[in-house]
Amino acid sequence: MSLIKSTIKTSELNKSPFNWPIVGFLLVMTGIPGVPAIFLLALVILGPSGDGTISSLINALYFETPAAILVHGSSGVLFFLTMPFQFSPALRNKNANWHKIGGRIALLSGYVMAVSGIWMHHVLSPDSFGIRYVSLVIMSVGMCAAFSFALWHIIKRNAQMHRKWMIRAVAVTLAAVTPLFVEAILHLLFGQLESILAILSQFQHDYGRLVGIGINLAVVEFIFIKEKFTRQTHQKLTTLTEN
Repeated sequence: MSLIKSTIKTSELNKSPFNWPIVGFLLVMTGIPGVPAIFLLALVILGPSGDGTISSLINALYFETPAAILVHGSSGVLFFLTMPFQFSPALRNKNANWHKIGGRIALLSGYVMAVSGIWMHHVLSPDSFGIRYVSLVIMSVGMCAAFSFALWHIIKRNAQMHRKWMIRAVAVTLAAVTPLFVEAILHLLFGQLESILAILSQFQHDYGRLVGIGINLAVVEFIFIKEKFTRQTHQKLTTLTEN
């Protein structure tokens, strides 16, 4: 009997999907800042070049105050290398220990990335405390809050709520990337209308992170509602079939 149960369990694990569409999407989205961060960290660690050709590729302040850049950049790279794979059922089921270790690294790097983002702003733009700075603080607080809710739920062994809050946390984190796509859309739609584009670009510059948070969370909540509707429909059909 135990052999049969073991065989069934192994069969179920082998059927677990890798979930490449979501994992690949997250790799691309987190890789947009993550891959450049790898090269940025390398340049900062190497220091300014003698002829200045390579050093000119990045802000000179990075060499003068490297601590914040190194902390923020390294946490971003760790997040890029671990977080996307947390959404693979195949990896989660076949290697639970790796999933836990990777999750802890991703969670910790998310916290560090959120806090060090504010630190880096103070280092690079010490006199800038407008709405763009407020947006950064809101995003950082949102990241920490969402990751904390996810951590709380997994401690309570509520995997379903843990999954939802991890998705929300990633959505808030990716609000730093979403403005790039919004800006591209604005240029496509209003590229010929310079006055309107200028107004929208300034708004996007100031409120881009908040817009990104709104868009990302709206998409996530829509997916949750759709999943709930699909699950309820399936349950009703199952009940009708059994009756």
